[in-house]
Amino acid sequence: MVLSLYFTLLSLLPSPESNILGEWTEVSWEYEKVDSLPDTGFDYRLTDHIKSQLAESLIIHEAEVWRFVSDETLEMRGESPTKSLKWKLKGRGNILQIQGDGGVTEHYQIQELSEDRMVLHFNFDMQVRGIVKMTFERITT
Repeated sequence: MVLSLYFTLLSLLPSPESNILGEWTEVSWEYEKVDSLPDTGFDYRLTDHIKSQLAESLIIHEAEVWRFVSDETLEMRGESPTKSLKWKLKGRGNILQIQGDGGVTEHYQIQELSEDRMVLHFNFDMQVRGIVKMTFERITT
């Protein structure tokens, strides 16, 4: 009885795929150095210059608005021309895979996905290894 109630309630929850659909605006990029002291957290906001250096090697570049469409198309708008990419959720819905032109694929860890907020992490290994935390808010129309 309890088990069937649990599965019934679980089935009523929205899926990660339906939660991610819509438009999201970039709120912040924060950096945590991997080799830093433990428990220091994400306390370093990236300057536009550092952000653009990091983004040069990424598909996302400088997109400020991400629009997830149900056909797994991702439209990215920002200072550069709009890009149309492919997206897919992997794992248990906690990995966002973005595929760009030429078969380039990137993976982002979904740390938080709610009705109005999305937090993504990605690892990079430029001059100093670290994790970038990207925070988005849903654009409501």
